Amino acid sequence: IIGVGLIGGSFGLALKKKRLVGQVIGIGRHIHKLKEAKRLGAIDSYTTDFARGVKDSDIVMVAAPVGKIPLIVKRILPHLKEGCIITDVGSTKEKVVKKVHEILLKSSGKGRRPKVSFIGGHPMAGSEKQGVRNARADIFSGTTCVLTPADRNGRKAAKVIRDLWKRMGARIILLKPEEHDCLVAYTSHLPHVLASILANLMDRVRKEDPRASRVIAGSISDMTRIAASNPEMWMDICLSNSKAISESINVMIKHLEKFKKSIEKKRKKELQDLFQKGKLARRKLIGS
Repeated sequence: IIGVGLIGGSFGLALKKKRLVGQVIGIGRHIHKLKEAKRLGAIDSYTTDFARGVKDSDIVMVAAPVGKIPLIVKRILPHLKEGCIITDVGSTKEKVVKKVHEILLKSSGKGRRPKVSFIGGHPMAGSEKQGVRNARADIFSGTTCVLTPADRNGRKAAKVIRDLWKRMGARIILLKPEEHDCLVAYTSHLPHVLASILANLMDRVRKEDPRASRVIAGSISDMTRIAASNPEMWMDICLSNSKAISESINVMIKHLEKFKKSIEKKRKKELQDLFQKGKLARRKLIGS
């Protein structure tokens, strides 16, 4: 596991708890984080030497920011054994999958199949909390994991990764990389943008009138929880999926303008309908 943080650490804990693999090796740049991961039982051993860490591995999980995934794959590729499966947990897929496949094809030579496979993955699980100390073995149980196998020759590898996630309790959905990015722009990325905007707005209101902090209700806490997520990671995600996120923001602006107009024009029926539709929509999406 390259990157033993919240998701990488949870992956390791789940593997070990369910005894799905023989050994889990943690790889990273910071020795103190790797030591903590071992102490917490997320990994069996660790190293800061990427080449040594991936040698003889059957599966390599890259749990790093999306912008770094192709670079890491390029770095470890010469040291992987034939038949190794690389997978990831990145929140965007189209650019990552494209770049990684270009790297694999270039390394194999013209007309030859790469010696390793890459199966893009995105577990729809996590937390605004960071680090392996917040990792949990059951974090993937009952959640959805999206896989984006883009190469027909990688069907065997895709089955291995699919079965691994299933045994961790995740439901699997297969999507094209571009389909994944369009969907999660609405279901994950836009909500993080909105949470950050709302948190910043509330901070501005508080600075203008300190009494605001004394009249904050549960709705602000609920809606801004994910604003506490890793800023560097979310900057990376927004840049990697900029087109789809921008489109989702434009759609959100149109909905806000409609709400604003209904309020300004004091259209009672229209306002009630908008709130009612929202209530019913949430029930369909998440349940009562």
